[in-house]
Amino acid sequence: MIEITIGILGLLIAWFTYKKTFLDKPKEEIEHLTIQFKATQATSMKVRNNLIKLSTEYGLGSSELFSGMTIDHYIKLMTDSYEKSLNDKLLTEMLALKPSKSMLRSMISSLEKQHAELMTLETGTNASLLSV
Repeated sequence: MIEITIGILGLLIAWFTYKKTFLDKPKEEIEHLTIQFKATQATSMKVRNNLIKLSTEYGLGSSELFSGMTIDHYIKLMTDSYEKSLNDKLLTEMLALKPSKSMLRSMISSLEKQHAELMTLETGTNASLLSV
């Protein structure tokens, strides 16, 4: 009888663990994704605005930002990227699909990497604006 009780308890623990891990709504991950998305979105806009300022106010649009990449061309790429992957409609559509926790973690990781790269670029553009 004790073996059956232990077996049932083991199954219940396994079920609750599975439910908590895979079936519960990933509230924390959704909040983290939303915060990371908004931060990446805001940083992207700041960088793009800084680059536009360097291009229009200081006439540096044809200057190379990276090897083979002018400021004006990068502004265009950033604008296209923003429209495709950082607009509010996309976030709403992503969340409406009710992604799994693992999918949310993957999206968060991708946004964190993108945000880190944008922060580096923001630092560089801020320094360029100060030196012009």
